[in-house]
Amino acid sequence: MSQASDARVNNLLLGGTDHYESDREATRRLTELAPNIRPLARLSRQFLLRAVRCLAAERRIDQFLDHGAGLPTRENVHQVAGRVHQSARVVYIDNDPVVVAHARMMLDEDRTLILDADMLDTDSILSRCERAGFLNRQAPVGVLFVSALHCVADEQDPWQHVKNLMDRLPSGSCLVLSHLVSDDAACREEASRLMRQLTGRPWTVRSSAEVDRFFDGLRPVGGPIGDVTHWKPGLGLKLKLADLTWIAYGGVARKP
Repeated sequence: MSQASDARVNNLLLGGTDHYESDREATRRLTELAPNIRPLARLSRQFLLRAVRCLAAERRIDQFLDHGAGLPTRENVHQVAGRVHQSARVVYIDNDPVVVAHARMMLDEDRTLILDADMLDTDSILSRCERAGFLNRQAPVGVLFVSALHCVADEQDPWQHVKNLMDRLPSGSCLVLSHLVSDDAACREEASRLMRQLTGRPWTVRSSAEVDRFFDGLRPVGGPIGDVTHWKPGLGLKLKLADLTWIAYGGVARKP
């Protein structure tokens, strides 16, 4: 409780109530540095839900792995996918004990599986999903890393991790990824340093070129990789940003 949590800070930014004074202080200080952080969090959430809806409806994907799922909100991935496929299965993956406890209490539904796991532990995640009947490795999978990979340090090579995971899934599987981005190196370093100090965990804001690397070898779906407000522009993301020093950057891409 005395140290800020990424999940609780994000919950606060989205208008939730599951946070403590440490999280509120972290949010205040982050907002001073990045004044548009609240709309960015909401844009990333809107992007996630729209991407899931489109993959379920247009790509007929009915199984999703949500890495770094965070605290449940008013609308969740399994609810969005379930409106398209009643039998859709969603695995929520997080190792924050508060997130896991809330998820098990609030998401007690047949079509969800909550895994207390490090999102980089691919072997364990895939085997546990298969044993629980939540993953068919012969059918396409929606792989979600939305506002999650800033918690993985460069030294852990998140790019290779994402590649290894996608390599183990069948053709037609899709990656949905967004990341807080600034192309101002000084801004990136200051925000990363601040959040590492406040959360006691790895925290890395990356450049757009660094995020582009997560999509190497994949084919963009719904538009090019970039500012998520431009993804499938006909869908009309509701929030517009006046300051583009910081953006939610990413997209959706398919494994050939």
